[in-house]
Amino acid sequence: MGQAKKMNVALREERGKNESRRLKDAGFIPAVLYSHGKAESIKFLAKDFKGLFSHGISESVIFDIVITDRQEEQMAFVKDYQMDGMTGEIMHVDLFRVTKGEKIHTQVHVELTGTPKGLKAGGILEIGERILDVRCLPAELPEKIIVDVSGLEIGHSIHVKDLNLAKGVEILTNPDTVIVSVHLPRTAAEPAEEAATAEGGSANEPAEQS
Repeated sequence: MGQAKKMNVALREERGKNESRRLKDAGFIPAVLYSHGKAESIKFLAKDFKGLFSHGISESVIFDIVITDRQEEQMAFVKDYQMDGMTGEIMHVDLFRVTKGEKIHTQVHVELTGTPKGLKAGGILEIGERILDVRCLPAELPEKIIVDVSGLEIGHSIHVKDLNLAKGVEILTNPDTVIVSVHLPRTAAEPAEEAATAEGGSANEPAEQS
């Protein structure tokens, strides 16, 4: 986990499109705080939320929220959010309350590092899955999963099952999912495929009869 972060939130009673518009005009973002089937409607300042996620919104960031109405502090993470496609403004946020000592199910981004050996040999890098589902205790949640691709040769891949994470972090994504691979460009692969076809014959050609 990264450095501890904190944000003040307040409870809200009114709901609906008109209330959401009023909150936005006042500089707030409407949100819902979920915990074990329960939900509380809350709001917080848009500038505070942007400051907390200045490098992008991520489910793998756990932060403290202070419910100012009752001076209660909780841990939470962003489970989902809605963004205006035209303006990029955050319209609504779903938060999930974190209970200390209880495992959470969330998502973590994959970050690639290094330059694959296969690129120097004319290969191209193909990126697969960049977000993984994980389950772990809050204190064990990695902010991101760093994958070193420097050893990848042409024809090689790194799958989810190849990752070595800290003890206690369980990856729920399919183990055979490809994270990254290196292969020949299509133009370089075609002659080899054509040669193999010429040698073995096309599956659609009728066999010669003697």
